[in-house]
Amino acid sequence: MNTRRLLKATTAAAAAVAALTLGSPAAVASTAAAQAGPPTTTASTASTASAAATSVYIWATNVNVRYDGADADCVHYPSRGSCVKIVATVSRTTAEGMCQHPGEEIVDSGYRNRWWTLLKLPDGTIGWVNNIYIQGGEKIAGVPDCGW
Repeated sequence: MNTRRLLKATTAAAAAVAALTLGSPAAVASTAAAQAGPPTTTASTASTASAAATSVYIWATNVNVRYDGADADCVHYPSRGSCVKIVATVSRTTAEGMCQHPGEEIVDSGYRNRWWTLLKLPDGTIGWVNNIYIQGGEKIAGVPDCGW
C-alpha cells in the first residue's frame, strides 16, 4: 500500500472514530461508510452497514463487550487495555458481526485467539468481543475483515 492510500485509510478511520457515539447504531454506519467511501444519504449508510453484518452466536456467559470510540487504539487494535469501556455484558446471545480485526491475544480455558469481532447487539450497542467467545473458530466465517 502506498503512503497516500495508507494516509487516506488512516484519516478515514480516524474520522469514523471521531464521529462515533459510544454504543450508538451510528457507529456501525460510520465504520462501514469509512470503508466504502462517502455515502450519498444517511439511509444509504445504514443499508451498507446492514449488508455487511453476519449473525454470530456468543456461546459463553458474562462476556464483556468493549468499546471506546475516543481511543483510536481501540479501533485499530482491540484489547482489554485500549478498549477499557465495557458497554455491555452478554450471555449466550446472537448479535450482528460487522467485521473482525486482529488485536490482543486472549487465552481462556486452554484456547488462544487474537481475532476480535465488532458486534452490533440487538439493542443497538456496538462493541468488540474476542472470537474465542463466538461460535465458529479462530476467524468467523461470513464476517469480513475490517477495512482498516
